[in-house]
Amino acid sequence: MNARSTHIVVALGVLDGRKNSKTSATPEQARKEVDAFYAWYVPMEHQSSMAAMQAVRERPALFSTDLVTALRADSTASAQTPSEVVGLDGDPFLNAQDPCDHYSSNGVAELGGHFLVQVVGAGGCAAHTTADVTVEITPTNGRLVFTNFIYSSRDRDNLVATLADLAATRRGKSK
Repeated sequence: MNARSTHIVVALGVLDGRKNSKTSATPEQARKEVDAFYAWYVPMEHQSSMAAMQAVRERPALFSTDLVTALRADSTASAQTPSEVVGLDGDPFLNAQDPCDHYSSNGVAELGGHFLVQVVGAGGCAAHTTADVTVEITPTNGRLVFTNFIYSSRDRDNLVATLADLAATRRGKSK
């Protein structure tokens, strides 16, 4: 291997390490990613009650694999039992049944390799004094991925726990 090849290998190694680093993203990048998502998502949500699944279909890379899997299972169960509410009842990304006109970030914190971005709705709804939802976003393989949507500080009041609880309830009913 000549000196030039060694430099290329070293440079690629540095880039790979940076790409996989969990700390390479900034709070500002997380905030921008969340704002971009809501700018795209909210108009779609106003057009369709199935916007959450449309978002998962059209932009699955935005969400963690576990979240996509749980959302798809919930959607399938709801479609198979249209006469009962066996899944999510309301928009999981907005924490609303009657959403506001637009949503934007209102603060971001970094916690243990994750970012917590508070999101507040405005317009066409009652004035909000607290976040409607806090988006947990995690740097993963060089990109930012939505890993949870937190509705309040109460234990299990978040999308991941809600989906798990609904799945457990459905399993209990099927026995």
